[in-house]
Amino acid sequence: MTEPRFRPLAAADWTPEQQRLAAVLTAGPRGAVRGPYEPLIHSPELAERMRHLGDFIRFEGVLPPLVKEIVIFAVARHWSVAFMYAIHRENSAALGLDRAIVDAIAKGDRPAGLSPLEQAAYDAALELLRTARMSDAVFAALRRHLDERGIIELVTFVGYYTTLAMILNTAEIAPSPGSAILPPR
Repeated sequence: MTEPRFRPLAAADWTPEQQRLAAVLTAGPRGAVRGPYEPLIHSPELAERMRHLGDFIRFEGVLPPLVKEIVIFAVARHWSVAFMYAIHRENSAALGLDRAIVDAIAKGDRPAGLSPLEQAAYDAALELLRTARMSDAVFAALRRHLDERGIIELVTFVGYYTTLAMILNTAEIAPSPGSAILPPR
């Protein structure tokens, strides 16, 4: 498809609700209306609700930042989301995530060098993505590192990023030119 699937909206054309959303997104950790918020701005109430959940899931909660990045890469690889991969490849470098881990996940390989918590979270994410369930063995491995709060946040994290994956893929949001490329499966 050569035309954008969602009509790009110029800031001058935003409704008051879209203007409020854009102001909050720009002032917050996202810094701009970009990625999934480009199509989401067409439904500002939905976008605002997604932003609230995303703020908690992405920037708060009990999961360590490296665990979150590893899970995001699992989601990006599973759903082949080039934009998500490119943005988080940059983010993860700033957090010190070993590039070999990122590259292995991008290729669909099992990454080496994960901590026990990172491995348990990665395995749980893959199982959720593949089956929409978590086996007793995977749950028990995760339970050795996280309490109920951490586990439910992880499950919700996978679901939230899967929703973003569906939005990004449907809207065909591409990474910026020169960004890292997610290899084909």
